[in-house]
Amino acid sequence: MSKVYFMNNGDFDIRAMMTMGVSAKDNDEAIGFFGTGFKYAVAIVLRLGGSIKVSTVSGMFEFTARREEIRGKEFGVVYVNDQPAGFTTRMGINWEPWMAFRELYCNAKDEGGVIAGGIDSNYDTVIEVDCQEIFRAFTQQKDYFIDGEPLLDTGSVQVFNGGKPFIYYRGVAVRNAVENQIFSYNITSTVDLTEDRTAKHDHQLFWPIQRTWQNHCADKAMLRKVLRGGEHGEAKIGFDPDWRASDAFLEVCGELMKSDAGVCESARVVASKVEAIKGDWPEFEMTAVQRKMLDNAVSHLAKIDVSVNMFPIKTVSGLGDGVMGRALDGVIYLSELPFQMGTKQLASTLMEEWVHNKLGCADFDRKMQNWLFDKILSLSEDINGEPI
Repeated sequence: MSKVYFMNNGDFDIRAMMTMGVSAKDNDEAIGFFGTGFKYAVAIVLRLGGSIKVSTVSGMFEFTARREEIRGKEFGVVYVNDQPAGFTTRMGINWEPWMAFRELYCNAKDEGGVIAGGIDSNYDTVIEVDCQEIFRAFTQQKDYFIDGEPLLDTGSVQVFNGGKPFIYYRGVAVRNAVENQIFSYNITSTVDLTEDRTAKHDHQLFWPIQRTWQNHCADKAMLRKVLRGGEHGEAKIGFDPDWRASDAFLEVCGELMKSDAGVCESARVVASKVEAIKGDWPEFEMTAVQRKMLDNAVSHLAKIDVSVNMFPIKTVSGLGDGVMGRALDGVIYLSELPFQMGTKQLASTLMEEWVHNKLGCADFDRKMQNWLFDKILSLSEDINGEPI
C-alpha cells in the first residue's frame, strides 16, 4: 500500500493548477501562497515513478510523463488527460520527495481538506498519489509540520517541546533544526523563502529565537535549559550582546555562573556586557605584593607623563574571561589577571585604560592608535635628546 489521498470540497480548477503564477488563495492564514506547488508536486511524483490522478466535480484528470526530445535533449514532458501541461518532470529537480508531499498537504489544508490513506466520499475533490516516497512522507508527516499548544508564544515565535528535526515557519518545515536543540520552534514573523520553500536567511529564524530567551521569557526553568553551558542548539544559535536582556535572563545567567552547569559563552558575554555598563563589579583587597606592583607601575608611568592617578583605580572581580582592565565613567578597573602576568603587564593595562578615560576612545580605534604612535615618537625624542 503506497497510496495517499488529498481531499477537499469544491471543484478542482485545472486552469488555476496548471497556469504558472496563479494563486487564488485569499486566506491570510493559508500555508501555501506561491501558486506553483501543485505543478512541482506533479513533476516530482512522476519523476519518482509514481502516479497522480484527480477526481473532482468537473471531471477526472490523470497526469502522465512522456519521454520527448527537445533541442537535442530528452525530457519527461508532463501531460494531463493526454494534453501537454506545459512543464517537464525536471521542475523542482533539487526538491526532496517530502517537499512534494508538503505542497499537496498545504493545498488540501488551505482548502479545509484532509490527508488520509483512504478515500472519503464526503469530499468533492480527491487527489490520489501512488508513490512510495510520498507515502513515506505521509507516515512521517509529524516531522514536517508542527501544531498544538505551544509552551510559549511571543507573537514572533512559538516554542514547543524539543525533538523535532526542523525549524518551522507558519507550521511548515523550512530549515533543519540546529543540532541538539532543547526546544522546537515555529516562526510566525516574516521569513523569506527560496524556490523550494525553505528559509532564505537564517537570521530571520534565529533572531526571533534569540529574542524569545533574551527579552521575553520569564520562565526560569526554561531559561536554565537554554542558557546552561554545553553544545546544545540554542547555545550554537547564541545571544546578542547588542540587545537588552531581561531581568530573568540575567538572574539565570548569574545562577548558572555559580553552578557546576555553567553558562554558555554567548549568554556570558551578554551578561558581562550588562554588568560592564552597570560598573558594579565586586572589589577585592590587594595583597601587599600587589600593592607594591601597583605603586611601581604608577610611578613608572608618571615618568613618561602618563598620570594614571588622575583617575580612581579599583581592583575588581567579574570583568570577564581574559579581561585585564576596563575604563568606565572616569574610573580605571583592574582584574587580578595583569597582577598575575607581572608589573610590566600591569603598567600596560593601566596606560591603556588611562587613555580610554582621558581621550574617550574605544579599543583599536584611530584616536588610540594616534596617541600610541605619538607617545612612542616623543619618547624617542627624549632618548635622542632632540626633536624629530
